[in-house]
Amino acid sequence: MSAAVAGTIGPVLFGSVLIALSVLEYDFMIEIGWHPLTNPAGAWPSGLALGPYGLAQVANFVVSGLLLAYFSLGLHFGARNGYGSPLGPAFLFVAGTAMALMGSRTDPIRRLGLRSLHGFIHDAAFVIFVLAFLVALFSLWQRFESDPGWQGHARYTLATGILAVLLLLLPGMAYYLFIVTLLAWIEATAIRLWRNP
Repeated sequence: MSAAVAGTIGPVLFGSVLIALSVLEYDFMIEIGWHPLTNPAGAWPSGLALGPYGLAQVANFVVSGLLLAYFSLGLHFGARNGYGSPLGPAFLFVAGTAMALMGSRTDPIRRLGLRSLHGFIHDAAFVIFVLAFLVALFSLWQRFESDPGWQGHARYTLATGILAVLLLLLPGMAYYLFIVTLLAWIEATAIRLWRNP
């Protein structure tokens, strides 16, 4: 039950902080090279951690990542009636851990000199987060298919995985939709876990 609560809180917390900081730090983000319509992924949301309220975004990454990792444990035990592999929850746990590591501040886009260690950790964590989350979706789709209590959620999970891949490949504002798609899946899955303890 507590894992389901973590899963419902995480996406709302992460999205709310992103929106608030994007408004509060809008001018700063534009200064560091954020192009909100044509190339949002270049500086957002990681660049928010460099602004005047940056500690809030660092905490947002860490807390939301830990909530996702904890939620993955509850999902492992909550969707257990089928014959699916434990890889789905395991990869979701990796994604949550990587998200927490994204709290290591990124380097500015416009910088002199080499990339810093914390910037490298942040960038590597982002790549791991995306790959692990996508693998988790397709693994969980198969697991849900074999669980009578979760079969109805299997198609949604598959559709989320396919849509997330497509959005990740598209330029511009599709990046926002990619993030919203992942957050919506976590929220919907956590509610489903709550209803099927």
